[in-house]
Amino acid sequence: MSLIPFFGQRTQLSREEAIEHYILLRLRFEDIKRLGFLVQNFHARAIQLPNGSPFSHADLKDTARTAFFGWFATLTDKDGRAIYAFDPLFVLFPDDRYQIGLVQIECEACHGVLHQFRNNVAFHGRAEVAAQIKARQALRGEDTFLDLESARQDFHRLMADLVEEELNAIPELPAKLAEFDVCRHPAFANVASAMRAVSSAPQGSAFLSCEVLD
Repeated sequence: MSLIPFFGQRTQLSREEAIEHYILLRLRFEDIKRLGFLVQNFHARAIQLPNGSPFSHADLKDTARTAFFGWFATLTDKDGRAIYAFDPLFVLFPDDRYQIGLVQIECEACHGVLHQFRNNVAFHGRAEVAAQIKARQALRGEDTFLDLESARQDFHRLMADLVEEELNAIPELPAKLAEFDVCRHPAFANVASAMRAVSSAPQGSAFLSCEVLD
């Protein structure tokens, strides 16, 4: 088995398919951001637990962390029914291919341990105690932890940058969000805000229009 991380576009997508996959990726990224927020703030004890909580901050952090890694593992899922995260990005943001590729390599380098964790612990829950313990321990190695943390941070930065560019790169996006009835989802609050700003902007030129003559 090759140890070289997978690189490049995995499947050919039409632009329409890429936009639909991108919408699904944005929804997934929203869940990953929320779970990351919970992990960090439970770890920092910044989230106040109710009096008499049967669970500690560490307990809840561990549960949120399990879900986080399960979702993060889906970014490089190569199952034919899954959305491979980087395919729509390569299609829709061709000017950012280099940066997308660098982050893809980082995430692919973590693919093995993440999918072992997801399949044995997070989502599938393999019915063998030894397999679950082995998958958990694989995430704790110092090198693995550093690779995962780097991939997590860089994927977050990449997506934040692409979200800033998306209305220029994908002018069809607002119409597609309306078509799929997800335009009010919090993940796309930036799109709704941008559309409101455009619709409320004054039309025409202040120098060429004249209300007295109109």
